[in-house]
Amino acid sequence: MSQNLDDLVAEIAPLRRYGRSLAGSRAAADDLVQDTLERAIQKIHLFQPGTKLRLWLFTIMRNIFLDHYRKSRRFGLVPLDAAALEVGPRPADQLDRLVHRDLVTQMARLKPEYRELLVLVGLEGMSYQQAAAITGVPLGTVRSRLFRARNLLLGQLEGRTAAEPHRAAEPPRAPTEDRLS
Repeated sequence: MSQNLDDLVAEIAPLRRYGRSLAGSRAAADDLVQDTLERAIQKIHLFQPGTKLRLWLFTIMRNIFLDHYRKSRRFGLVPLDAAALEVGPRPADQLDRLVHRDLVTQMARLKPEYRELLVLVGLEGMSYQQAAAITGVPLGTVRSRLFRARNLLLGQLEGRTAAEPHRAAEPPRAPTEDRLS
């Protein structure tokens, strides 16, 4: 049992990051982490050895989050606390801080289902299959939402509006006979 508890404690930092992406604030995320750990300890006998503990915990957290918001009927866009996504202490120059602030601000403007997948795959390093298992959506939906989320985020960071599509620079074309005449 003590090994299970040590494993749970090792997952607190990723749980806090994921909780912040769902709940939007540090206080709400900490409550969500506490509820998740409490339920995990109560249900540890249901955990299947050989499977990923983090996936199991993230699924518990997401279910608790959804249950809470279904009951309160406030399911929707949750504001994202800009300070909440700081990963850890490291010396940053002014440019790094500005880029980080802009990234967090623009992520807060994304739909919750886009933001959630960006955190799971981009920040937590989960596979598309693992993200699909946690969120309960088909793999194709995960792929399309991530594609849209990344394009929207890139567009927002580049200052484009949602109506302006992202266009890659066209490679130079070789001259053809039509152009030579």
